[in-house]
Amino acid sequence: MFRAVPALARGDSERLLRFVAEAESFGGDHPFEGEFLTQLGGLVPADAVCFNDCDGCSGDGPGLHFERPREFFSGFDQAEANSVRNAGSPVELHIRQGRSGAVKLSDFLSRGEFRRSRIYHLLLKPYGLEDTLELRLRIPGGPIKRFSLDRGGPGFSARDRAVLDLLHPHLVQLHRAWQSRERLRDALAVHESTRAAVVLLEADDRVAFASTAARELLGRYFGENGVRLPASVASWLPERRRRATGEPLRIDAGDRALLIEIVDGALLLEEQRRLPRLTAREREILDLVAEGRTNTEIAERLWVSRGTVRKHLDNVYVKLGVHNRTAAAAFVRGNGGSFQKTADADAG
Repeated sequence: MFRAVPALARGDSERLLRFVAEAESFGGDHPFEGEFLTQLGGLVPADAVCFNDCDGCSGDGPGLHFERPREFFSGFDQAEANSVRNAGSPVELHIRQGRSGAVKLSDFLSRGEFRRSRIYHLLLKPYGLEDTLELRLRIPGGPIKRFSLDRGGPGFSARDRAVLDLLHPHLVQLHRAWQSRERLRDALAVHESTRAAVVLLEADDRVAFASTAARELLGRYFGENGVRLPASVASWLPERRRRATGEPLRIDAGDRALLIEIVDGALLLEEQRRLPRLTAREREILDLVAEGRTNTEIAERLWVSRGTVRKHLDNVYVKLGVHNRTAAAAFVRGNGGSFQKTADADAG
């Protein structure tokens, strides 16, 4: 639906430009909370201003809900309000159909129809409100993100709608910048707390961040540099999400394998080496070394001499390509036992 945007008076244009220039400084941890809503309610005069990122939440459930003044809608029956919106709100229908542009209740209902509606008697009249102006942000993925402005007295004007429409691209930019900061904060937290191979994903499964270790593994197994997901990983993700208890993706490459698991919005990559061919006794001794047993304890446990234990360990070190028991134990722990059955089969 094309709608001409009326020209703003010079004073309104200056206020709008000043708001855009200062908007980033108004918010707190989230760009649309606190002072931001107060300032928006001054630019577009409103008695109550809300931002929702939760498809009809009131702040008591999951998702984001900010409002100014705080607790303006105290005692609000959210469940009943949602049922009214979903059943008969023309604004809600407009929003959920993904149509662009700010929209107000008075666009759809005459004054008389509006005052007879359940929407008015439940959502507005108890709080002295007479009109609602809403704007859906064109941001894909996740719940609908919207601003709701309410006020008593005269309804919202064409000027008020024009201000929100002109603000829309700047509001989208503010939200995307905040999302980028949040992803960067998560990535830095992961990177500082561990050297693990981690890939953080966008909502559409594009790569938001890949740690150095993850980029090295993606390059080694797929020839990718971490800028995008390998095709085989991207095609595996939907099925893995449907089967919450499914197995990790495993990519074999000679004596090594890459295991990929998804946890929330991140991929965890782990490389494991196949244990070389060991005799049953060598494997038995290696397992005890991994448990922290000394040569004396192992000898007593297996009823052999310490010299026999040392001889077997020397053979194990050669096969593993390590030089001491600490490295041998780390080799076993690092593989988490994932290749034990294969190794045992080879040994047999």
